[in-house]
Amino acid sequence: MVEKSSNENFFIGLSLSNSSNYDSSVCVLDRNSRIILLDKFYFTQDIELFFNNSPYVHNSIVCVSVPYDNSLLDGKWRIHSKNYKMLGDYFKINRQKWTKRLSNRLCEFLLNLKEEGLNVFRCDVNQLRRGYGLCANYLARTSLDCKDLQTSLRIKFNFDELPENMLAASSLEAIICAMFAKYVSFGGQAPELYEFDGIKVLSKPF
Repeated sequence: MVEKSSNENFFIGLSLSNSSNYDSSVCVLDRNSRIILLDKFYFTQDIELFFNNSPYVHNSIVCVSVPYDNSLLDGKWRIHSKNYKMLGDYFKINRQKWTKRLSNRLCEFLLNLKEEGLNVFRCDVNQLRRGYGLCANYLARTSLDCKDLQTSLRIKFNFDELPENMLAASSLEAIICAMFAKYVSFGGQAPELYEFDGIKVLSKPF
C-alpha cells in the first residue's frame, strides 16, 4: 500500500485540560516528525493566542484531545457518581450536570477555526495510546507512567530530541496527538468515534 502524500507542512497536537487549573500542552511536528515546538499553557487566552499568531498554524492539521470533565459534586457520591450514573434527560436533579463526562472547553473557538478553513479534528488520548501500542503499564499520569511513555516515544518512535529529564504528562500526550495529526494527514485510516460540538472525534486503529 502506497502512503498518500500530504499537503500540510506542520502537524499540531494539543493536549487540552478541562480548566486553567491544569496544564495543557501543544506540540508541533514537521514533515520529518521532528519536534519543532513543545510548550505548555494554562489559560484559554494563551491557547487562543497561539492559534491566532503562530506561523505554524498556517498550512497545518490540528489534533485536539477531548478532556474529561472531572468537576465534583457536593455530597458523598461526588467521586464515583459520573462513572456509574446513566445519561438521560429524564434525570431532573442534575443541576450541576454531574452526568456530563466531557468538557466543552475551547469548543466554540475550535469550531470557529474549522469554519475559517483550518483542518482540525479531535481525539481521545487514551484510545490513541492503545492505537500506538503505548498502553499505560502504570496508573495513568503518574511519574512511572510518564517515564515509561517518554522512554517508549524515544525508542519506538525515534524522538531522540526528548530530554533525559521527565516531561509533563500533557506534553507527552501532545506529542501523541501531533503524531496522529500527521498520520491522518498522510491518509491513514482513522474511523470516526463520534462528533463533539461540531467536530469529529477520530480514532487510531490497533
